[in-house]
Amino acid sequence: MINELRMAWRAMRARPGFFLTAILTLTLGIGAVTAIFTVYDAVLLKPLPFDHAERIVTLSREQGSSVQRTVSVPVFDEWRERGGGGFAALGAYAPETMNLTGAGAGDAQRLSLSKVTPGFWQVFSQPMAIGSSWGEQEESHNEHVVVLSDALWRSRFGANAGVLGSDIHLNGDSYRIVGVARPEFRFPERSDVWIPTFTPGHAQSRRTVNFLRVVGLLKEDASAAQAASGIQGVIDWQVRTFPQDESAMQARVIPLQEQIGAPIGSALDMLLAAAGLVLLIACANLANLMLARGQNRAQELALRSALGAARGRLVRHALAESLLIALAGTGAGLALAKPAIAGLVALAPDLLSAYNLPTIDLRVVAGTSAVALLTLFLFALYPALRAAATDPVKAMQGSSRSQTGSVRQMRARSILVSAEVALALTLLAGAGLLIGSLRQLDRVDPGVRTDHVLTAQFSISTLILQPGQDLNVWAENAIRQLTPRLDAIEKRLRELPGVESVSLSFGLPASGNASWSSSFQVVGAPEEKHAEVQYRFVSEDYFRTFGIPVEAGRAFNAMDGRRALMPTELLVNRAFADRYLAGRDPLTSEIKTFGDAPIPVVGVVGNVRQAGLDHDINPEVYFPISKAIQGDLSIALKVQGDAMAQIEPLRRAMREVAADAPVYEVRPMDAVIGETLGLRRFNTTLMSLFAAVAVALAAVGLYGVIAYSVGQRRREIGLRQALGAGTLSVHRLILGSSLRMILPGMAVGLLGALGLGRLISAQLYGVQAADPRVLALVVIVLGAAALLACLIPSLQAARMSPMEALRDE
Repeated sequence: MINELRMAWRAMRARPGFFLTAILTLTLGIGAVTAIFTVYDAVLLKPLPFDHAERIVTLSREQGSSVQRTVSVPVFDEWRERGGGGFAALGAYAPETMNLTGAGAGDAQRLSLSKVTPGFWQVFSQPMAIGSSWGEQEESHNEHVVVLSDALWRSRFGANAGVLGSDIHLNGDSYRIVGVARPEFRFPERSDVWIPTFTPGHAQSRRTVNFLRVVGLLKEDASAAQAASGIQGVIDWQVRTFPQDESAMQARVIPLQEQIGAPIGSALDMLLAAAGLVLLIACANLANLMLARGQNRAQELALRSALGAARGRLVRHALAESLLIALAGTGAGLALAKPAIAGLVALAPDLLSAYNLPTIDLRVVAGTSAVALLTLFLFALYPALRAAATDPVKAMQGSSRSQTGSVRQMRARSILVSAEVALALTLLAGAGLLIGSLRQLDRVDPGVRTDHVLTAQFSISTLILQPGQDLNVWAENAIRQLTPRLDAIEKRLRELPGVESVSLSFGLPASGNASWSSSFQVVGAPEEKHAEVQYRFVSEDYFRTFGIPVEAGRAFNAMDGRRALMPTELLVNRAFADRYLAGRDPLTSEIKTFGDAPIPVVGVVGNVRQAGLDHDINPEVYFPISKAIQGDLSIALKVQGDAMAQIEPLRRAMREVAADAPVYEVRPMDAVIGETLGLRRFNTTLMSLFAAVAVALAAVGLYGVIAYSVGQRRREIGLRQALGAGTLSVHRLILGSSLRMILPGMAVGLLGALGLGRLISAQLYGVQAADPRVLALVVIVLGAAALLACLIPSLQAARMSPMEALRDE
């Protein structure tokens, strides 16, 4: 075999064009599949880095297509006490943020924090590197204890094990450090610290305060379905026992890994299928190249057989050439996959799971390489075996007299090219539909003005609800503490040169941020059971800053209800007015929420696509920011000129007036809205890249077949020219044979495009799955690429000298 490899290397150096084309084809196919499957594996297949990860599940409730992922403290307690038969442990957590101060060097630091129950640590098998967590006894005594993440422990405390037992300050309250989690434990994603979930009496008695997310560890002999059945029994009991608070829902128990991968799982499924189609096109191209090389060498191989070369040696030589191509193509494909993976992560840093970093898996490499190697071997062996079985005299005669080469092999190569065209058109149509969707979304009115608006987030410490404290007392104290600070921030930002207006709010509009929701009742209207409305807290200049029109009544002013604990007025959006206030004057309407006191509607404002450009508009209620009780807020500055020029003045002003409030995510408003389309842009970008590669490979395959056909038909073309055929006639001859491969491929590709359109219909917006404009455009694009691939051989044929062609005999 060593001699055969040496001969294959010499052949490669003698005919670099063929080998480089084959290696490049293989590189693109293996690189695409390896990159996508590596990300797919990390997000959806590779086990999470937790003990017993396959048994960890999430619990939620669903009603029709609506899924409720949070529960109240009473509901969780009842699930744990009455429905835990299928679980080895049941825990809950509530993500939020707090500010860390007074721990080591540095300014105040915003932390991602999770409040967790003792059962949470049991679900994850006590993932401690040093120290410990806490149990039921510590939580029942309302101890202020905290577990640090490994990343925070290293970055803020220098990996000093002596921090155990010391105190840190979160939002001004002292917490004792009792443990540090293992480096691989990062649940919920990007959590910096974990503290106990206190459940004060007043809040605990409210079954409608849903804020806990539930996780469970299945018993070794229990299935998810059995566990769900146990929880369903508790839900049915809750509906019977508390009919005014609970509604009939279905228990939903799914693996934690499935829940984590859900936001991007369908996109990765689609992209993996697209990468697989690229690999199929690459394999078809390789098959075409090997068949062409076999036809070109038919005489040589037959002659070598006649001179005594054994069939085994011819086969080994073919395998050696295939092996060299496979090794070079696989190596180059892996080299291409590494930056491609980095690019994928950069394209969607917030979409991909942080639990398993994408790394090239040998299983992926072995699988894709095996497919390519099998293709090479099969289509390299066929010409070798055929030549070894051919009479050398007939082979020599056939090489000089045949006009079209092996009809059977040419037909096989034409079928392969048609298949490439079909697959390329299918991918191109998918990319076209996704691009069309993005173009439609770019035309959607978000309901806000984004020009000359700079945004930022900041986190200001607020009072923490203490164990056993009355909820109303805590809320009143929190408002009294927070409101003057927000007034001072707003006043200082208004003083910045070039600032026209300043807005403070919980979350930015049209940003996809989840808003709070609550049940409500329109005074004088029939009661709608379990009706909920989304609500937002905003400052007086919120609507002016974002250009949201006040369609009726007025916006808030600085003095509205400042002294009252509960809101004394509210605004509704047009969707709320049309749905719940139809047939009545909105400005004389009152709404009950946050208790029994009716709150008058003082204005109706325009609709905003709060959840994102591709989401429906929901009914909303706005309250004054003076009723805020939490300090994670958004800033928006409407400025003259370039918004980015205000970044440093904004930071300086915030340091002056609120040095303990970390400022982060400073960016223009148009970037905020653009981020809501991150997953769509990710899908579209990658699908477009795959489609471009597919079109290029199909064009290369078509060029190879037509160029070979022209070479084989030199005598026929020369004879036609000698008998008076002109250049146009030669072009018609070549293009006609090309169309016989292109048109069937396009016909099949259109059927594939229709099927793909239906499969990705959920990801389309404003375009039909069988949009005729998109299909027409992709046919034109692919047709132009195919004709360009045919043009070079056609021009070569037209410029051919008749005498030289006839002398070729």
